[in-house]
Amino acid sequence: MGLFGTFDVRLDPWEAEYSGELSIEAGSLEPAEEVDLSVEQQSDAWTPVLPVTGHLPATIVFIDGVRRVEARLLVRRDDRLIHGVIGSYGVGAVRVADGRAACGQEEIGHIAVLGSGECLPRPLDLGAALTYQPSSSPRDDADGPPLVVFEAMRAAEALLARTCAADGATLVVADGPLTFGEASRGQALGFVKRFFKIYVGNVQLRTLANLPLGARSPVFHIRGGARFGRFSWFVRLALRLPIDGDLTGLARLEIADVVGFETARALADAVTVVLPRFVPNRGRDPRAPQNLLPIGALEMHLRHQLGDPRVIRRRLAELILRETVRA
Repeated sequence: MGLFGTFDVRLDPWEAEYSGELSIEAGSLEPAEEVDLSVEQQSDAWTPVLPVTGHLPATIVFIDGVRRVEARLLVRRDDRLIHGVIGSYGVGAVRVADGRAACGQEEIGHIAVLGSGECLPRPLDLGAALTYQPSSSPRDDADGPPLVVFEAMRAAEALLARTCAADGATLVVADGPLTFGEASRGQALGFVKRFFKIYVGNVQLRTLANLPLGARSPVFHIRGGARFGRFSWFVRLALRLPIDGDLTGLARLEIADVVGFETARALADAVTVVLPRFVPNRGRDPRAPQNLLPIGALEMHLRHQLGDPRVIRRRLAELILRETVRA
């Protein structure tokens, strides 16, 4: 029996990027959440908070991950059509201490995912450090397998963030919504730069639009839904240009509510003072100012570590051809 077992595997001729980017971070199907906007200030009287100084742990660790679908697969067994992908992900950390930044821990993963609850019988070996481990999605549509790649990346991010936050002298800033809520010796923040959910009403939006540089919104509380309770706030990282939308230059941060309101408010003050120092100029990063320098540099490094997608696709095509001829 060949490498694919009883599966007839073919390569989708379209390049993977033409399938479009899934908005799987949006969480549109998550249960409704309750938001209390009056935790720090009355919701109908929000004003900008302008902290002057703030105390942060000695070390800040920025956590981020990247993912990529290298190819889509069209798989048949008997009369069934099964969607699949081969994809890669990378997660890593940038540690900032004593005025210096350095890349730290990282993990690179490669997986071959079939939908409809199916799974390849063995790994796909496409060369040195390019072994794709079999995985499965219960969904029978084409968007199910890419979601498994995303979930693998997010799980690796959460594990790395937990590990780094175990140090009491460390603040973890994880790119994207925070994925774990239990207490740890250090502190972990979620850094949200894409606003699928705003969480505030029109009255508070006016305050956000007029936040000056280095200011934050009042802290509010989010509970319910599929995740744990969080304290959250918006930070003005950079000034808007005249052509920019109201929310340009803003980021939303969140922390698990197990830390308590006073700790959350103190961290909100501190990161509001510190994070604008990590903002790149727009010529350096098209996602500036929200894509902070450590996060942008880490993403570039991790994408390089994933390997050349053209080489990977060519090796996969050669492998499928050999198995087809052998069959």
